[in-house]
Amino acid sequence: MDTIFSLPLFILACCQAFFTLLHLVPGLGLPVSQTLRSLRRNTASRAVIYTVAAALGLLSASSLYELSKGADKIRSGNLRGEVMATVDYLRVQVSCALSLSNLLILLLNLVLSSERCSLDFTQKNLAAMQRQVKGLQAEYERVTAASKAQGADNAGGGGGGNTRLAVEEAAALKKTVDRLIAEKQQLQSSADDAEKAAQSAEARVTAMVAQIKGFDKEFDRLLDENKALKARVQQLQQPAASSSLFGGLMGGPAATGGAGGKKDD
Repeated sequence: MDTIFSLPLFILACCQAFFTLLHLVPGLGLPVSQTLRSLRRNTASRAVIYTVAAALGLLSASSLYELSKGADKIRSGNLRGEVMATVDYLRVQVSCALSLSNLLILLLNLVLSSERCSLDFTQKNLAAMQRQVKGLQAEYERVTAASKAQGADNAGGGGGGNTRLAVEEAAALKKTVDRLIAEKQQLQSSADDAEKAAQSAEARVTAMVAQIKGFDKEFDRLLDENKALKARVQQLQQPAASSSLFGGLMGGPAATGGAGGKKDD
């Protein structure tokens, strides 16, 4: 793969790692996740994201293929003594690492944004359900207290019908409260699962950021090694150029001398 992609891939990896870190910021994580989710819902933005992911996948596949060919040459010993071939193999390693890192971080950002938005939606629904349950519980307590008071007032037998209606209404409210409590428990379990998934995604993000830092150090090391190999190639080429220039200078006077001898004859 051409080394012209190395610098753009490195810049893209840094930008994606920055957006991944924004997911972990308490005040900015949710807006960033919502923005990415809205971009995924837009047709044009989704096409751009899928195109970038496909391009990164193709670059990764190409780099892996070139790495496999270079590994075969190393096992067979064909790269020994070939400085430029070794430099190209190092460049392919850097390109492969950057391509795979960009692809993984892109997918991780998409998954993390979806999980954060789902967790926020579940928490909001759970809070609304809790408020509704509290209101129903208060209404149930009010109706129960009213029925008890009316039953005490009408203990002589005049208010039996009203007491029965109040009890039936209280029973209906109790069923509704029980149903809402069960739904609340289900939403709570869903929120716990979503929170665990978000924590797992944050752990993966942290590991990926650490891996990107390692790739950055490896990239710098490979650049230094590339510069050293280029300097070595230049040093190897200078003696050859000097010897060819010296041979040309020696051949010139000999030819001139031969021509002069023929003229004297």
